[in-house]
Amino acid sequence: MKKHLKFIFLAPLLFAAICDPAEDSCSVEDLEPYTLIVENVAETYGTNDTIWLDGQISSMLVNFCTNTNEPELITDVLVFQDGVFILKLNNQPELNAEVFTNVAISFDIGEPFNFNTCSEAITYLPELSENSLSYEYRFGISINVPGDYCIVSAMNNEFNLESQNNSQIFNSYNTLDNQIKFQSCDITFTRVGTDGHYFFTIE
Repeated sequence: MKKHLKFIFLAPLLFAAICDPAEDSCSVEDLEPYTLIVENVAETYGTNDTIWLDGQISSMLVNFCTNTNEPELITDVLVFQDGVFILKLNNQPELNAEVFTNVAISFDIGEPFNFNTCSEAITYLPELSENSLSYEYRFGISINVPGDYCIVSAMNNEFNLESQNNSQIFNSYNTLDNQIKFQSCDITFTRVGTDGHYFFTIE
């Protein structure tokens, strides 16, 4: 009986500790992926050409730190950071791509963002649009080394091209069961299939 009484007295304290609001995590809802657009789609670019990419995403998210379930403007731009890997395709036995960092980048909207830890991706922060309805970015990449390349997501985006993503370029490198495998900072990354990526050749 004493054991039961002891539990009865301790139970409210136990449940108060479990349900303490101070212990609850507080965040905003997950982002939908950016849809990256290539403005000047082509299968082949010259070494002096610039490939222009832009992305846009709603600035309105549900903030679980408040008492409402309605989307609201999120002013913390770090929530909307994004990034891509530029890959040079190859035919190595276990990795059929490598991160290519010798890329000239020009920002028209948004700005580069650097982590304190190792990162070989191109990472960037978008800008809030004038009407505050979206975050957006626009940047150009230029590569002066000939070869076959692919742009894949590093964070939260995918290509949704109405015309083409030049996936046929990957046919010669599809040696790992329809997977693109590469290493960055001693970590092996895998991207499956060709949807959501953009392929091109530099001549």
